[in-house]
Amino acid sequence: MLRVYIKELPGCEHIPLLYPNLGRPEHPGRMAFLNQAFDNFTTPFVEIVDDPHNADYLLIPHNFPSVRAQKDYVQEYAHLSQNLNKKIIVFWHGDSTDPVTLPNTVVFRTSQYGANIRENEIIMPPYTPDLLAGKPFAPRMKSDIPTVGFCGWAKYKNMKNRLGTMVKNACVRVISDQWSVASSHLKGLTLRMKAVKVLEGSRLIETNFILRGSYSGSPSTIKIDPQRGRQEYIENMLTSDLPLAIKGDGNYSYRFYEALSLGRVPVLLDTDCVLPLADVLDYDSFILRVDCRDLVVLDQKIRTFWDGLSDEQYAAMQRSAREAFAEHLNAKSFLQHVVQRCL
Repeated sequence: MLRVYIKELPGCEHIPLLYPNLGRPEHPGRMAFLNQAFDNFTTPFVEIVDDPHNADYLLIPHNFPSVRAQKDYVQEYAHLSQNLNKKIIVFWHGDSTDPVTLPNTVVFRTSQYGANIRENEIIMPPYTPDLLAGKPFAPRMKSDIPTVGFCGWAKYKNMKNRLGTMVKNACVRVISDQWSVASSHLKGLTLRMKAVKVLEGSRLIETNFILRGSYSGSPSTIKIDPQRGRQEYIENMLTSDLPLAIKGDGNYSYRFYEALSLGRVPVLLDTDCVLPLADVLDYDSFILRVDCRDLVVLDQKIRTFWDGLSDEQYAAMQRSAREAFAEHLNAKSFLQHVVQRCL
């Protein structure tokens, strides 16, 4: 078993990799359903050692955004790494694509753009619950016209949100010298609204949309009953042929992985995405990937893809989507892969 040395900061929550070793904390700021991603964390992934000389790696036991400003703490890891010639493992779960400035690191992160990914960065899936856990998988039958589903934040919540989004997009366009870069770095809300407009105005596809004016993944922002909101969200994917997955503020989508967990074939608007385990998984065999530069013809891309599928191929894609999540992209399977093959 991989041996790691850690130094904990008091009052700072430890990362899920260490839940089997140190216990699973409560998440008062998180929707309760997200904790289900860790229900099967029972056997330790790593062994914690007291002496860094006996460790294979030095591990920062907290999500990096919560400790990056603790300069003395971070420098202690840097000195240990230099003195012992051991790499530092860092987990960065969240929207930022900022670099980890610590030397000699292996960085696991959820958000990054393909053009910017660094040699020491490994993309990980967000900690996603298995929405089909304990339930049988049932593929959908292929219909003549595809139904594209989306349930979530795709409207401005207020004038401040509208203005902030416009300013952010304007800044992206100013600093980007390539249209492809500008398109991929636009706010996720903007891309969602553009996609909704294209699809709702099309006769090539059917839509199954529930559009909300706020983020529903946090108790501080959801505007309806959380249980009802979650049920509508899951039912929307189950009753859609092709769930639409578009990034949020970070360049990744929980919805993408949740759709896979249900055995649905997501339409991924590709904003220069880097998908985890791309060397292991043939994503294009179970998703539809549409370049964000083709957003204005999104309906055409979807219909062409759909018309080229047989009933058997559509069923096979759904099975492959479910298998990819169950075997590789759920939190437990991915972390097992990390310690066994990536380190």
